[in-house]
Amino acid sequence: MCRSFRWLLLAAVVVLTGCAATGPRYAEVESNFPSLRPGYGRVLVYRPAGMGAAVQPEVRLNGELIGKAQPEGFFFVDRAAGRYTLTVATEVRATADLELADGATVFVQVGISMGLFVGQPRLTVQSPATAMPQLAALAYTGSVPLVAGQARGRQADAALPTGPAPGRAAPPGQVTLDDLSGLLPTR
Repeated sequence: MCRSFRWLLLAAVVVLTGCAATGPRYAEVESNFPSLRPGYGRVLVYRPAGMGAAVQPEVRLNGELIGKAQPEGFFFVDRAAGRYTLTVATEVRATADLELADGATVFVQVGISMGLFVGQPRLTVQSPATAMPQLAALAYTGSVPLVAGQARGRQADAALPTGPAPGRAAPPGQVTLDDLSGLLPTR
């Protein structure tokens, strides 16, 4: 019995410690964030440490998959100013309606609380004053290439994927040239 308990405890430790996000920290890459194009805003999604580390639900913006809510991680997407719905689901679904203003950043915190079978997500729109202290130690998990400690110039910013141009949406699941341009080396 004691031997089984030790194996169970070891397995739990391995699962829980392997769930935190890895990557450069917010404080290391913040200076690399691409400049926002005119008419665009930024949605920054983050999940501080907390319960339910093994639960990492997909995050969708107007139905489009934009990332995963990893513990101790954050990511961002740039989209045309307007109204959006952010959705996260496990056994229940949580939504947040966002008003994305030109040049503004909306900070959305993902939390996981106890559920019947799986942790239940909750979304909270936070002020910059609340979000910034929490973000400092979180790891970047996004798809826009950022390098710790290197500042980007304005020309490099233009090459980063920022989503479809205003009034021109790409069909869900399709990759646009804007998406691929961020993968090319800058000159």
